[in-house]
Amino acid sequence: MPFEYKKVLVLGATSGIGWALASKLVEKGISVVAEVDLEAVDLEILTNYTSFLHLTKAFLPYLQKQAPKPTSMIYTTSGLALVPILYCPGYCSTKAALHHHILALRQQMKDADSNVKIIELFPPAVQTELHDAKHQPQLGDRGKDIGMPLDEFTDEAWAGLSADDNEQVPVQMVKTMMGFNGWEQERQKTAQKMWAFMKQQQH
Repeated sequence: MPFEYKKVLVLGATSGIGWALASKLVEKGISVVAEVDLEAVDLEILTNYTSFLHLTKAFLPYLQKQAPKPTSMIYTTSGLALVPILYCPGYCSTKAALHHHILALRQQMKDADSNVKIIELFPPAVQTELHDAKHQPQLGDRGKDIGMPLDEFTDEAWAGLSADDNEQVPVQMVKTMMGFNGWEQERQKTAQKMWAFMKQQQH
C-alpha cells in the first residue's frame, strides 16, 4: 500500500535518521512538521547574536574613551544573513539579527561622531569543521567540500579588511549570488531614508 499521508509530524528531525526520513518525505512531496530542539535554538541565539551584544556593551565604552584615536569593532556575520537556506533557518535568522544590529549601531556611531568604526565581514560557506560530519551529520562526507578553501577566504577577507572602504566586507559569492552588490545596497539605501525621516520627525 502506498504512503497515503500528506502531512507528517517528525520527532527528532534535527539530525541522523530523523533528518534523513524527513528529507525523504519532502522529496516525495509530503509536508513535514519537524520537531524543533529549543535548547539548540537557544544556544544558537546566544552564540550568534546575544553574545555579541554583551561584548559590544562591554567593549564599546572603553573604545570610545580612546578618542580621538580611531578604533573599530569587527563583526563576522555571514552571507546567510542576507539569503537564508532551508536546512538551517535558525542559524540564518541569528546572522540576520546581528546584521541588522550592526547596521543600526554603525549609523548610531556616525551620528555621534564617534571614533569607533563598525565593520562587518560577510563570509560565504568556507571549508571548515562547521560543515563536517560531527557538526552537520546530515551532510555526511560531502560537508568537507562545501564552500571556498579556507586560505582563499582568508586572503580575500584580509584584502577587504585592509582596504580604505572596509565598513562592509563581502567575500566571494556574497557579492553576487547572495545579493550584497545588488538588492542589499538598495535595501540599505531605504534604511538610510527611513532613519533620515525619523530624525526629521524628532525636530
